[in-house]
Amino acid sequence: MVLSACLLALGFVAFPQQDQQAQVALPGAPGFRQAKVQGGDGPRGMIHTTYDVTSGTMTTVEYGPDTRTSATTPCFDNSDYFLWDTYVVTDPGQELVNWGRKNCGGASLLRKVTIGYLSEARRVEDGGPGGTLQVVLYSGTRGFNSLGTEIFRRTFNGLPARTDRPDPPDQFLTIDFGAYPLPLADGNFGWGFLQLDGDTGPMLINAPNAQWGTADAMDIYSPGPARSATYVGTFNYAGLGCASTWMQLDEIPVIETARTTVLNGSGVNPELLEELFPPRIGQLWAVRVNVPNPCPGGFGCAGNPDFTILMTSAAALATPVPTPFGELLIDRTLAVTPPLFGEGTYFYAIPADTALVGTVLYAQAVVLPPDALPRTTLTNALRLRLGY
Repeated sequence: MVLSACLLALGFVAFPQQDQQAQVALPGAPGFRQAKVQGGDGPRGMIHTTYDVTSGTMTTVEYGPDTRTSATTPCFDNSDYFLWDTYVVTDPGQELVNWGRKNCGGASLLRKVTIGYLSEARRVEDGGPGGTLQVVLYSGTRGFNSLGTEIFRRTFNGLPARTDRPDPPDQFLTIDFGAYPLPLADGNFGWGFLQLDGDTGPMLINAPNAQWGTADAMDIYSPGPARSATYVGTFNYAGLGCASTWMQLDEIPVIETARTTVLNGSGVNPELLEELFPPRIGQLWAVRVNVPNPCPGGFGCAGNPDFTILMTSAAALATPVPTPFGELLIDRTLAVTPPLFGEGTYFYAIPADTALVGTVLYAQAVVLPPDALPRTTLTNALRLRLGY
């Protein structure tokens, strides 16, 4: 049967710089078992589990055949099945690492990562533990013990496992980073699976794939977590082209990142309001009015008086309004907060709510005398676009 050929013909791959032939090994080569298979002849249903990194919770939904694993189009989509239901399970404690090349052209921030896996563990619904698997991401991975830098590692317990019905659904796990996307620049990267239960492992995918920069090869590290000293070797299935594993990346586009623009009407206002931290969801936004404190250390003043005001609004004025203090640039009838009196520096905690992405707000400051300025003065304004 063709399906078993990929699983039985385990071979170790020579290093690229070495002029050697790959040595073919039977099952039982260092630390490897024959991958387990429940055969099938095409797409079936899908059990899709989503792990919310922020809350640490998992939700699972079952779908019918031919359902997409992501609401958006992945920018890296290594999901070309070798054959349905083909996956690899190694000895517990070993880590398998694949690699590819990311060319998403976005903000270099991962919104979601999706893996395809299969498990023959006893289901939680039947009193079992469910599937257990540790998923790892690396930057700069090139394979053949060029591991790169680990950027994410998480263990998942109680994963949905196979049912006993004739056409059991395949399993997918999406890691959703929510308001705190995972930084990963374009270029070489890797993904790994630390095997923990001997029953759960990643789906095998056709390889190599020039578009995704994948190789028909997989590194073994034993024991895991992977590190250079525990590298066992690099293998494939005797050149049958299936030694890569399911991986999809969903990257945040540049348009969804936090951005700030300076506004200054006709240019009569001094440009004194400047941003310290960008308006990212789940983080602090900070600005300052760049004027000296009229009472440094509190000396020479009664108390420690406020000398700046920060105003916020949901809209800018279509036409700046001249005043004795300069031009008013924002619509004070749409204030987001009351005017804030302070000593030049302001901090806002932006909620970790992805629904805020794309919200536009405005800010403008007022400088009060006595200061370096002889009179009350309006500053430039800032246009804020909340984002990642």
